[in-house]
Amino acid sequence: MRGKLCLVSSLIVIIACLCTTFLGFPSAYIPTSLLSLFNVDKTQDTTSNEQYIITAWDNFIKPPSQKFKRVSVGINSCLDIIIEGIPFLKDLHIEPGSAKDHSQLKTFDQLQETFTHYFTKGSAAERTFQDVEAFKKMVSVAQSQPNVQKYLGGNALLMANKIALNFPEVKVQYVGPIGPSVREAMPQNIDVPKESLLSEDEVHLILEYKVGDVWGNHTSIVANRFILNNNLANLNEALMKFFFSSLEIYQPELIVFSGLHTFSVQDLELGERKVKELAKHFQMLPISVPVHLELASMTDPNFVTSLLKKLIPLVSSLGLNEVELAQLSYLGKGPHTKDGPSLISTDSSSGFAVNQPEIHKVSDIILWLLKNFGYSKKDFPASRLTRIHFHSLTYHIVGVVPDAWENSESAAAAGTQIAGRQACNTERLVSEDVKLKIPKAFRLHSNAEPRSLDEKRPVISWDLEGYHFVFSPVLVCQHPKRTVGLGDAISSTGLMYSTFKTKYRFQ
Repeated sequence: MRGKLCLVSSLIVIIACLCTTFLGFPSAYIPTSLLSLFNVDKTQDTTSNEQYIITAWDNFIKPPSQKFKRVSVGINSCLDIIIEGIPFLKDLHIEPGSAKDHSQLKTFDQLQETFTHYFTKGSAAERTFQDVEAFKKMVSVAQSQPNVQKYLGGNALLMANKIALNFPEVKVQYVGPIGPSVREAMPQNIDVPKESLLSEDEVHLILEYKVGDVWGNHTSIVANRFILNNNLANLNEALMKFFFSSLEIYQPELIVFSGLHTFSVQDLELGERKVKELAKHFQMLPISVPVHLELASMTDPNFVTSLLKKLIPLVSSLGLNEVELAQLSYLGKGPHTKDGPSLISTDSSSGFAVNQPEIHKVSDIILWLLKNFGYSKKDFPASRLTRIHFHSLTYHIVGVVPDAWENSESAAAAGTQIAGRQACNTERLVSEDVKLKIPKAFRLHSNAEPRSLDEKRPVISWDLEGYHFVFSPVLVCQHPKRTVGLGDAISSTGLMYSTFKTKYRFQ
């Protein structure tokens, strides 16, 4: 290094002499353009990719031109008891064993098999435990766990809560089962009709696990959770009817509905009847008011098929993750799921995070859903579906009918930004606490050329077959404080940054 400095110094002296002798520069002057060629102390750009994305989001995200001022949300809510999953199972004397997915849980053996099934995949899941007395025992054991935490829960309530806290100028009505502990913890600016109030809280158990947690012969490669419920109050049919009757009085500009997964645990005939009832309610809603449906883990394939064909075309917007997206594609005979309802990559050499869905497969299925079940003036004018917001651990994709939704770029970016903030429990993302986990090369859809991400411009848009798509990466929290409720925070934030237009009906 010392020799290099001496050589550079000698070259500068020689050039200085040449400049003075032949070019007529003053003896004390050397052009900065020449000096820059030999600037060995030139500062290197040490900004991380994560910091580039954080800065880009801050500069890029803009509020919508027309904001929703009144929002009505329903219909599932509960008190989440969050615990460390593996110690909890061991305290129930449940030991690791074989992996098998059960749509409904009646015994601890079925709980063990289903937990192991999803633990090995690194996927979130929710199941109903049908033995009431056994569930009460689990709640008692959970409350005695060290570091037990209690939070508001239920997809619909979490979305209402996020809107009320982050957008305080918006008036929010919530209809759903509200026990005393839940009501006390809710933001007071949420309007709760007396018909929603119950004497006891509905409880969900959130079994969380971290990266590196060990269950038998398996080691977790992602942080995630397994949710147990008993869902007695959330199946209240009278409460569902009240939700829809209240809309005429409240006159919302946006309707958010979630909790359909609680119906999928019932027998097929009853589940079908509820889908038909919901379809009638949705059909009576004015076209000028968008309806967002947030999906969650569903178990009965017949129920999901009925939902896809009879209910999804009646909502304006759909929020879902990779498990639900794959399930819809598989049951509807869509792309990339011929061998089963899974989109996850299990090969680390592919460049994708293990157990994360490949980008082009997700956007292909979103396009398929919009084309086959979404609004089309020519092919499906009765449908209202014009927007799909897909969210996963590492990235989000929003697909829309462009004449129906505006500001989708900011909506996608705001959704991915809130994912990292909530997981890290911080108001401001710090680059050292998060990690970009998308591959260096990827395709936006099956017919696209491979490309890489420009971290200074992380939000990517493209148009395909009359639809507009937006991609944004997630900065994954390295040490998440809480994994439950991320999808609900993401979808509600994305909606509040979106503008809905009815002009698509009259083009």
